[in-house]
This record gives sequence, structure tokens and C-alpha cells, in this order.
Amino acid sequence: MTIFFHLLHQSEDSVEEEEAIVDENEISLCICESPPAFTCTDILAVDSPQSEEIFFVDNETNCVPSGFGDQHSSVAQTEEEKEELDNRSSPPPSPFFSAILAAFQPTSCDDAEEAWRNHLNQLVADSDGSCAVYTFQVFSSLFQSIQNTFCTLTCDAAGYLGDGLRGIGAKFVHSSQMLTSCSECPTLFVDADTIMSYGLLEKMKFSVLELQEYFETYNNRKEAVMSWLRNCKASFPKCSDDGVITYQPAETEEKQLELCQRLYKLHFQLLLLFQSYCKLIGQVHALNAVPELQNMSMELSELRVNLRAAASVAENSDAISEAALSSSEAAVQAILESLKNNQFSRAILYIQECRKMWPGDIFGSASESKIQTLLNIYFRHQTLGQTGTFALVGSKQDLSEICHRLTELNCQIREMIRRAQGYRAITAFLPDSSVTGISL
Repeated sequence: MTIFFHLLHQSEDSVEEEEAIVDENEISLCICESPPAFTCTDILAVDSPQSEEIFFVDNETNCVPSGFGDQHSSVAQTEEEKEELDNRSSPPPSPFFSAILAAFQPTSCDDAEEAWRNHLNQLVADSDGSCAVYTFQVFSSLFQSIQNTFCTLTCDAAGYLGDGLRGIGAKFVHSSQMLTSCSECPTLFVDADTIMSYGLLEKMKFSVLELQEYFETYNNRKEAVMSWLRNCKASFPKCSDDGVITYQPAETEEKQLELCQRLYKLHFQLLLLFQSYCKLIGQVHALNAVPELQNMSMELSELRVNLRAAASVAENSDAISEAALSSSEAAVQAILESLKNNQFSRAILYIQECRKMWPGDIFGSASESKIQTLLNIYFRHQTLGQTGTFALVGSKQDLSEICHRLTELNCQIREMIRRAQGYRAITAFLPDSSVTGISL
């Protein structure tokens, strides 16, 4: 009997232990079981950092039972990823970021026209969008070069237009001043994957080839003006600005009218070039209608405004640290820190010094816009490892408005030239008054 009760007691103890094990297993399952409505789709979503943050947010305070060390390390890793998500607005620079940046930085070249031709040759062979991403940056530098030579040539040629064409000369100067008011072309920043995903590469290639056709014709028109202007300078002196009307031989007036016609063709060709660029901007900026893409236009536009304001006082800023320029990676990190801390003058000084230390590197050449280079570095860093991001810096509408105003001004100039040609045709058949007076 004693043995029977002893066995019965052991059996009860075993039942209690098994129940305890069951309770413990149930507790473990409660901790590790999936949240309500957890499906297979959610399992795939856990691979992304954002989904891991959501999945563990309710369980990170619970105690993980023994034997689940891997899950414990996963929770710790999730906390680190959560901190990275909080700092996504300014991700830490990668030690290889300068190499990554070089892949999205056009080859540095002091000659803007040569840089554009090199880019055109590379774009034709581009198959992954890695070259197309900086088309707008290269054209922006080309535009600044065109702007400077165009305005200088227009003002010089207008000084050799006689009294009868002085009004047309003033229109030409006004046209060049209107171009000056558009200090920079709108620039689009976009990643290569977005260009490929939305089928923009072939469209951009066609538009750039069209731009090149207009640009080559513009250069021919410019050479025609320059050669005829040299002929005028060798034939007669520059017209005075004192308002006194002076007599000019018929041959001089004919040369002045020819100069006026060539100058008009140059202005009209530049208008066609701008209109073609507007069309290219419109094709790529159609991404603005895609809700899945991230638009950084406002952020980069605000940064450009701040950098422009700081450019005037950059030379008076404090000296920069030499340690920050120990390597190109350290320099990029120092530039990004300056932009993050709103030290815009310091960022501009960094670019100046970097171009002296590493000419032709990822920091651009001396002839390129420092602000444009800083915007490119900032955009590439903010979108590091991401796709589906773009930004339009500068108003597309402003450039379209200038093109419209230039069109109206060119129509006025064309009408004035037509009247001047008609006047020359009439006076050519009139008798010379001096000869008539002598014969009487």
C-alpha cells in the first residue's frame, strides 16, 4: 500500500511538472506569436527596416526566454535601425561616399562647350541612366558660358549700328538684358533608376540631340556676327552716343543693316535653344505627377537661396580647419556637416579650397558654379541608397516666361528690320539731293 501511494504521489508530481512546462511553453508562444492578422505578406515586409520597427515596437520591453538569444540581438539591432530612421533626413556619410559621388559627377572641364560635347558622346552610349542624371547640370554650365559671350557680343555690335538703326540696337541690348535676368537655368536632380523605370532615357537622348543641333547652329550664327563685326570695325568707327545725327555713306548703312540682320538671326537661334531646353525640362518634370516618387524640390530650392545669400560673405568667414581637408572623404564629410548646421559660407569656402587641392575631382573646376556643386553633393547624399527621388531647382515657369518675352521682342525686331530694309529699297531709287542741287 505504501508503495502504491508513493507511486501515486510521483504521478501527481509528474502531472504538475508537465502542466508547468505547458504553461511555460504557452508563455513562450505568447511572446513570440505573430500579431493579429499577421499574414505571409507581413513576413516579407519584416525584411525592411521600417517594418521591423513596427513589428517590435510592442514587444521590445518584454523579457525574451532563454534559448532565444538571436531574437534578443535582433531586437537590439532593430533599436539601432530605429535611430537610423530618425536620422534619415541627414544620413551619416559613408566612407565610400566620395567614390559614389564621382559616379554622379560629370567629368570636370574648364571649357563648358567641351564638357557638353563630352557629355553628349557619353550619353549616346548610356544604357543605365548613369550619364543622363547630370545632363541638366552640364547644360546649366553651358548656359552660363553662352550668356556671358552673348551679352558681350550684343552690346559690342549694337554700338556699330547707325542712327537709322539705333532703335533696333536698343532692342537687341534689351533682349540680352532679359537673358541676364535668368541667371541660371532650372536644374533637375534625379536618380538613374527613376530615369530607367519611367522610360525617360530614350526621350532624354532625343531631346539632347535636338539641343545639340540648335547649339551648333547658334555657334554658326555667332561666328557670322563676329566676322561681320570685324569687317564693320575695319570700315567705319563706332557710332557716338551724343545723340548727334551724322551723315553716313550708303555702303556703311548697308553694312550696318547686314550686321543687324545677322544679330537678329543669332538672337532667334538662342530663343530656339531655350525653347528646346524647356521641352526637355517638361518631359522629365512630368515625374511630379507620380505620387510614389519623393519630391525634394522645395528643400533644394531653399538650400540654393541660402547658399546664394552666403556666397557674398563667404570670403569674410572664419578660416576653415586643415584637418577637414586631410582627404576627399573628410572634405565631403565637412561639407555635409556645414550644410547640416546651416554654415553655408563655410561650405562654400570648403568647395573653393577643395578645388585648389583636388583640381578636376568630384568638387568641380574653377569655372563651374560652387552652388551647383554643393546642391549636387547634398542631393546625392540625401538619396544615398534610395530610388524614386527627384528635385527641380529653379522655376520652369520663369524660363518659359522669358522665352515668351524673347519671342515677342524678336517679333518687334524683325518688324523694325523689315521697315529698315523697305526704307533702304526706296531711297536707293531716289535721286541724290546734293547732285540735284548742283545741277539746278
